[in-house]
Amino acid sequence: MEHRLLEIHDLVKYFPTNAGVVHAVDHVDLAVDAGKTLGVVGESGCGKSTLGRCLLNLIRPTSGQVLFEGQDVLAKKADKKLLKQQMQIIFQDPYSSLDPRKTVFNLIAEPLKINHLCSSKQEMEEKIYRIMETVGLAERLAGSYPHELDGGRRQRIGVARALVMKPKFIVCDEPVSALDVSIQAQILNLMMDIQEELGVAYMFITHDLSVVRHISHSIAVMYLGEVVEQAPKKELFANPKHPYTQALLAAVPVADASRRNRERKLIQGEVTSPIDPKPGCRFYARCPYAEPKCQEPTELRAVGDGHVVRCVRAEEIGS
Repeated sequence: MEHRLLEIHDLVKYFPTNAGVVHAVDHVDLAVDAGKTLGVVGESGCGKSTLGRCLLNLIRPTSGQVLFEGQDVLAKKADKKLLKQQMQIIFQDPYSSLDPRKTVFNLIAEPLKINHLCSSKQEMEEKIYRIMETVGLAERLAGSYPHELDGGRRQRIGVARALVMKPKFIVCDEPVSALDVSIQAQILNLMMDIQEELGVAYMFITHDLSVVRHISHSIAVMYLGEVVEQAPKKELFANPKHPYTQALLAAVPVADASRRNRERKLIQGEVTSPIDPKPGCRFYARCPYAEPKCQEPTELRAVGDGHVVRCVRAEEIGS
């Protein structure tokens, strides 16, 4: 039986501006099981990175609840030190997220020193060299600086910094988008091997559906701060219900000459402003299936086993 590691209930993050309130994350409900990967996909500006940072309290949410093994991450009485060890993040840019003045050894040692997790220098060295071996960093690189390494090795440092704390959950904020395709595959396969070996759970944030298909067990699709569809991976790719999800999947390149002339669902129109959005479907202005009832408030509803969608016409257009 799967163990529910992380639960997100009605999470909200608003940013006040002179023009109004930006609804970056709007009433999101999600869950991640231990040892599994939840992919969060959507175009730039949909709020997926803000969501990831809210889970770790790097950005303080406006309201809502984040439960990690039953403990409220956002509560004042929460064990912040323990949560920081158990919940880690891998950032998108492997260069800007690393201190250029520190060597590989010291970059990986930093979280161990801050949290006083080693009783001796020897123990620290053993942990660092062990994790370097795990992520595929040669021991000879311990004295190197980030600018002396390529993007793949720099991202392996980021993975090592997160894993050295032995966390149960890692937010992966587009960790391969800045890398070459061949290096992307190496990092993704590394993360999957680590998950199988250590049982760590991921929330994998990306805009690339090919990547999320490779690594995820279930997928949530975000649009303008809201989750518009969520389903197990195979179900989402085989039977997408929301028009936005369908358009995203249609844009994925397919290495099959026989499907070269397949129908493409192009998204027309301008993106709705996230500032004080109107009630109803936020995809309304760009949706080819839109009708007046779509302007009424919409909620996520079940359309299958573990499959939920925020669309009043899901059964019609998804068939």
